[in-house]
Amino acid sequence: MSDADRIQRLKGALATGGLRLASLLPWRLNRLLGGLLGHLAASLPGRHRHITKTNIRLCFPTLPASAQRRLVRQSLVEDARAAVEIGYVWHHPDAILARVQSVEGDGPLREALASGQPLVLLVPHLGCWEVVNYWIGNHFSVHAMFAPSELPQLDDLVLRSREHFNSTMYPATARGVARLVRTLRQGSAMTGILPDQVADEGSGRFVPFFGVPAYTGTLSVKLIAQTGARVFVCTALRQPHGYRLIFRDPDPAIHDPDLDTALTALNRSVEDMVREAPAQYLWSYKRFRRATTGHKNPY
Repeated sequence: MSDADRIQRLKGALATGGLRLASLLPWRLNRLLGGLLGHLAASLPGRHRHITKTNIRLCFPTLPASAQRRLVRQSLVEDARAAVEIGYVWHHPDAILARVQSVEGDGPLREALASGQPLVLLVPHLGCWEVVNYWIGNHFSVHAMFAPSELPQLDDLVLRSREHFNSTMYPATARGVARLVRTLRQGSAMTGILPDQVADEGSGRFVPFFGVPAYTGTLSVKLIAQTGARVFVCTALRQPHGYRLIFRDPDPAIHDPDLDTALTALNRSVEDMVREAPAQYLWSYKRFRRATTGHKNPY
């Protein structure tokens, strides 16, 4: 085994060990620890605070400075809760599912499945998106893409967690996408996609996100067009004692044959969901890092 392999194995062991330790905390104590760490992070200079502050300034330019500072703090607290929470989430799927307190908008989703339509669920980086997979997998089934990291031990943990209920994961490759398309075309199947990741070079287009040019992946809208799927935007927001699941219809223009129009509608749909709980969005992610004409990397 090479030194590089040993280092990767060590990183994987440390990552999974840390997640395991976080999972041993009772759920309420886990939430409390995440909040305390978040308040500490919000009080100290650092990369995450800089990115969060930059994104909120770009996306909410008319928000008063005091309100922007408050949102930055709230967002960093939620980020820390998410980071501590994920160990518990991945190790205790059944316990997490039991904490789903309410589900909104699932009626149309059930009707669409009963009619034989394929479904595409757009799940932005908002709240605890892993809970959406648990709930869907427990009630129906879901087919989704999985992009492995460079840490096999961590990948094993994530896959076990996501496939704990009735979920099937496909590799994030051309072959995996083709298998997913075939499955959806058979009808009465659904997939979940994170629509707000920065796409690989050549796999996206620049369209507005909160009025800022954002390199947006085309996979979602192409999949929708190829399969004729019904689309929902969904999330699981943190509540004091659990989670609130929300399913919403997207902007209708997401079905437009013009790619840029459909992508713009996709981003508007994500924006609308983010406004439900802006502090729970992952503002510490470099969403605008790819530059375009008239827009430099702001970080």
